[in-house]
Amino acid sequence: MIKIFRNGKVDSGASYDGEKMPGDLSSMDTYSRDANGLVSNSYDTLSKRSMTLYHSYGPAKAAVNKQVEYAIGPGLMFRSQPDYSSIPNMTRETAKEFGKNWQKIVHYYYEKFNFYEKQSVLFRGALTSGDSLEFFIRENGNLVDIIDMAGNQIDSDYDDELTDGQGFTLGVKHDKYLRPKGIMKTDGVEIPFKTKAGSTQLIQFFIKDLPSQLRGYPLVYSVINLAKNDDRHNDATVQRAVLESILVGSFETESSNPAAQTANLAKTAKAYKAGGGLTAPPEGIFNKIANAFKMGPGNIFTFKKGEKLNFNDLKTPSPNFAPFKEAIINYIAAGTGTPPEVILSRYSTSFTAHKGALNDFIKSFMLKRKAFARRVMMPTNVEIAKQAIKDGLISMPGFFDSPIIQSAYMQGNFLGPITGTINPIQELRADKIAVEEGFKQRGDVAAQYGNEWDNHINEWHEQENEWWEGNPAKAIFDKENGGETV
Repeated sequence: MIKIFRNGKVDSGASYDGEKMPGDLSSMDTYSRDANGLVSNSYDTLSKRSMTLYHSYGPAKAAVNKQVEYAIGPGLMFRSQPDYSSIPNMTRETAKEFGKNWQKIVHYYYEKFNFYEKQSVLFRGALTSGDSLEFFIRENGNLVDIIDMAGNQIDSDYDDELTDGQGFTLGVKHDKYLRPKGIMKTDGVEIPFKTKAGSTQLIQFFIKDLPSQLRGYPLVYSVINLAKNDDRHNDATVQRAVLESILVGSFETESSNPAAQTANLAKTAKAYKAGGGLTAPPEGIFNKIANAFKMGPGNIFTFKKGEKLNFNDLKTPSPNFAPFKEAIINYIAAGTGTPPEVILSRYSTSFTAHKGALNDFIKSFMLKRKAFARRVMMPTNVEIAKQAIKDGLISMPGFFDSPIIQSAYMQGNFLGPITGTINPIQELRADKIAVEEGFKQRGDVAAQYGNEWDNHINEWHEQENEWWEGNPAKAIFDKENGGETV
């Protein structure tokens, strides 16, 4: 309510609800401001419709898959960078050696559990249907597998009011602050996210859009109605094309009778099928139309001079068809955060336009990649570390004693697919100038190509030495310099 002071008195003012004139928005549907109440009665339907849209509508599938391909690709690679200052008795030099060994071990377990492929499956499942689940399988206290599960395993219809400070909303168990604690499966089995010993046994991944949100919204949920209308437009276009193939044209004649010719053909066909058997055609029919009826589905009509058959041109699709489709793709791009150029894999010849679209997209998929790294990859590495320590593959003193030390051991980067270059020479020159002028570090440029700097520079040094040792020019160089390599 807006109060207005006039001449020392308070006017009643007006209630502002977004309308220009009272009643303008009276027919506008409104939804709950609660992120969970918004879909409390329709989450399962929303998820199913989005999944159907992914499988049946090309632009929706492309928008999802492009996010997956750029954010996760064949799987995020872990590059260890332990915070050695927080780990007792670890120095910068020993941290490098530890990091090399630890990331090799992580890679071993990723391969063992086929986790690289499962990363993209988990990510795609969350974008497509709302959320996905990662379940840790343990036997006799040992981690034996990591399973990807669809979000439809959560009973979205299960709600329960708070009891002793805990309740269920959309099948997710939470406390009074809406902090997630576990799920209720559709088979009635409750699974907490943590075991009694504190280990992670289940991870629910989704892109969080709103405060207190407990379930994920599919990436394409906002364009369901748009896609349905586009489907109607396609149906209408196809129907018009069918009409065009049937209504071939109109006759211009004064004496010939194409209608009678067609009727005779129909009588002939009817005569052959009368009573379920074959009968003789009417006498003289062959003389009237020769053997035209033997020509299959196409017929030849006889016209006198000056008579003709005009073919109809319905212009299907109309000239507005392509612009309409382009507008639809633009709306889908806006709703999914995937530029239209990326959805279509169609780029203009303009470097600026291409680079601008890519820069926008980087912001979109990197946000999701970071969320995936924090909520899925980091907890997964912690559980792998526990198993690796138990298997005697690595030593992490203090890992179980302090969460700070544990976090210090787990620090690192998760490297995904690189965006590549549009104009390699131009972009490399720009990076070179930025490094020389101090606006960029060499490590920043290395990261653009998916390389973590400490590992990259060491491996680069080793490879350059190997290359030089095998280079025939080395023998000549050594000879000219007294047998010593400078």
